Amino acid sequence: MRWSLFSGALALVGCLLTPARGDEPGLTQHLQTVINNYLEARRDIERISGVALHVDVHGQDPIDLYTGTNGRDGKPLDQRTLFQIGSNTKHFTSALVLKMEADGLLNLNQTVGDWLPQYPIWANVTIRSLLNMTSDIPNYSETVPIAETMSADLNHQFSQGDLVAAVYDKGLPIPSGYFYSNTNNVLAGLIIEAAAHMPFGDALKAMLKPLSLKNTYYADGPYPGQVLRRLPVGTYANTDCTLYQPKPCETTAWAGLVGKDVSHQNLSWAGPAGGMISNTTDLAHWVRALFKGKVIPQQQLNEMMSVVSTKTGQPIPDVSADNPAGFGLDLGRAYQPTLGGTYWFYQGTTFGFRAIFAYWPQYDLVITAMTNSQPEDAEDQFAATVVGGAFQTLQKDGLAANETLSH
Repeated sequence: MRWSLFSGALALVGCLLTPARGDEPGLTQHLQTVINNYLEARRDIERISGVALHVDVHGQDPIDLYTGTNGRDGKPLDQRTLFQIGSNTKHFTSALVLKMEADGLLNLNQTVGDWLPQYPIWANVTIRSLLNMTSDIPNYSETVPIAETMSADLNHQFSQGDLVAAVYDKGLPIPSGYFYSNTNNVLAGLIIEAAAHMPFGDALKAMLKPLSLKNTYYADGPYPGQVLRRLPVGTYANTDCTLYQPKPCETTAWAGLVGKDVSHQNLSWAGPAGGMISNTTDLAHWVRALFKGKVIPQQQLNEMMSVVSTKTGQPIPDVSADNPAGFGLDLGRAYQPTLGGTYWFYQGTTFGFRAIFAYWPQYDLVITAMTNSQPEDAEDQFAATVVGGAFQTLQKDGLAANETLSH
C-alpha cells in the first residue's frame, strides 16, 4: 500500500499516548502533548523530525499545533511549513471530475474508451470505477521499472503517458473488486485534460481559485525553490518490496532511496494521483469547503459520497459493523464505534511524507495532521496515535456535547 495508504488509517483507534481531562492546562495543551509524545516515541523508529496538527470543531477557534524541527537546520515547524500530501490529491482530482460533470463536460458513466481511445484494453472502464477503485487496472507505482527509474534519479521527469505505459498490456495481475491503483487517477487526469482542453494543473488551479488556499500547490514535475524551501526533510525509510516484485523478495526495488531525504523529489511520478503540496490548515479548509458544498453541487457531492465496500467492491448504503471500510469517489469512509461511529478520511503517503484528514459530520469536526517520513507499513502509527489521539482527547474534553445534525 505504498504512497497511497488507505487501510492504514483504519487503525485510528489505539496507541494513544496521553490521557486528557477537561481541566487545566486545557485542551490545547493536551493536544500539544499528543503530538509531542508521538514525536518523542516515534522519532527514531519512523525517522521523523516533526509533526503538524490542525483541529477545527464547529463554533470554536481552530487550533494549529506543531512540534519538532525541519530536520535540516533546526528551524521549528510552523504555519509556513509545507508537506507533500500524497494521495490526498485524489479527492481534489475527483472533485474536478465532478465539477466538470456538473458543467456538462463529461459524466461518470462515460468510459476510458470514450475519452482515451489509445487504451483499447480499458475501453469499457467507466470514470466512476476509476474514482472508486473498482476498475481492473494495475498500479503503475508498484512496478519494478518505475521503482528502478525513480531510485536511480530523483529528478527523473515522467510524462503521464509514461506512468500508464508501465502497466498497459504488460501482463501484470488483473485486479478485481476493490483495488487501490494510482493509475486510475492518472487516467482521470488525462480525461480531465481532454474534456477541459487544458493541462490538469490549470484546471485544478481554476477550481481552487475561489477558495483562496494560499499554501496549496500542484506540479507534475519539479517544484520551484520558494516552495521546496518550506518543506522539512522527508525521509524514505521503507524497505518493503513493491507489489509486483517476485516473491519471496529480499531487497526492495527502492533500495537506492532508503534512508535518503527525498523532499525535493520530482513529483511527476505522482501527478493527479499524488503530486500536491499543502499544509494542515489549507487541507482542513479544503475538506470543509468540499463537504459544505462550496466546491461541487449537492448532486455531485452525493455521488462522491456513494461508497463501495473495500471487501467486495460492491456498492453499500454506508459503512457498518459488517462492512466497516468503504470507499467513495476518492474518499475513505470508516465505521469505528470508539471513534464516534462513522467518519470520512484519507491518508496520503509519498516517499518522504504522510498527510491525513478525518472529518466527522456529526460533530462538524475536521482534524488534519502531517509528518515527514515514509516508514515501513507495519511501523506507521501516525493515524492511530495522532489523529485517533486528538479525537479521543476532544471526546474527553466534551466533544459529544457539541454534536450537530450536519451531514
